Amino acid sequence: MVEDTDPSIALVEIVMQGYAVEGRCRGLNERLRLIDLLNNPEITHLQMADVKVRRFPTLEEIVASDGPMFIEKESVVLGRSLASPEAEARRDEAHRFDHVQKQKQLMLVFAPPFRILGNIYVIKDADLSVALPKLFGSFLGMTEAAIVREGGNGLGWDSTFTVVNGQRIEMVCAVPPGYRQVDLAGAGPTREAEESDAQQVSSAVE
Repeated sequence: MVEDTDPSIALVEIVMQGYAVEGRCRGLNERLRLIDLLNNPEITHLQMADVKVRRFPTLEEIVASDGPMFIEKESVVLGRSLASPEAEARRDEAHRFDHVQKQKQLMLVFAPPFRILGNIYVIKDADLSVALPKLFGSFLGMTEAAIVREGGNGLGWDSTFTVVNGQRIEMVCAVPPGYRQVDLAGAGPTREAEESDAQQVSSAVE
């Protein structure tokens, strides 16, 4: 992992339908997190530097550039910070008092071409029939996520924290604890197999 020496140009991974872009994103600072940047209505594009662009499904690198590169925000399906744990802890600490009491809920999210099994956090005792439709309107955070790319020959990886574009979500549902994620086409990995797959693609997505 690249050392996060400049907190205003944090290292991130941005995933679109056909590409994964790793690079430094301008605008992030000691307080502002990636999810905050993406949910800012005044931000329409992400400005990136020192980028590497990989194409799905092979994750072949097709371009590397010092930049600047601009990514249209609404084309983003997934995003996550690749900053050091220390830098992320500083950003999270700045928001520690912003939180209302929430509870963890295991969810299955379909944001083509990706399927994400992970936790979202909803207000404690919230009615899911009311809370879930609100997820479609903004970027949301998911923790302990297992991500599968549909039709990607079993391509999958795990992520401690992932930001998902709610406007790219087609379906979302709550699932019970212990749910095993199996490829819907019948050819993909179980959750345990995805953990093995994550090791194989970690150099490209981490």
